[in-house]
Amino acid sequence: MMTKVPEGTVILREGEESIDMYKILSGRVELYRGYGTGNEAIIGIKSKDDYFGETGLLTGGKPALYTVVSYSDVLLLRITQTDIEDYILKNHVDILRIMQSMANTMYNIKYSMDMIMEDMSDRANNEMLSELRSYYSKQLALYNAAILKSSLQKKSEAD
Repeated sequence: MMTKVPEGTVILREGEESIDMYKILSGRVELYRGYGTGNEAIIGIKSKDDYFGETGLLTGGKPALYTVVSYSDVLLLRITQTDIEDYILKNHVDILRIMQSMANTMYNIKYSMDMIMEDMSDRANNEMLSELRSYYSKQLALYNAAILKSSLQKKSEAD
């Protein structure tokens, strides 16, 4: 479904659950962390043929990672969970672009985390750094286990 959005409109708010993905057909949007707070930071600008909201759609409605605000009047194509399978079949090139973008984001996160760890090792002793690595590794494992458990529960309830 196509949607016109006027300049300055908040389209997606950080922390809100969202199960829709959007393709920008015309115009531009800005991506923010901490929008409207003292910690507000612009983290990106997207324009024609870019997507946003894919994380919420692909994770079943996890909270949005950022706020999206229209920088100009924007024409959007809204893609819902109901639409996604058909959209994938008819728009495989776009799906490849989304996958490439997500892969680049994952690489950038890893690169940033490596830089932080390197910076910390320059400032702290190796024992403290080792404790931090262990802590974050355990937290990630607990998070992944909780997600897997939730997924299995939903599947068994559906069966």
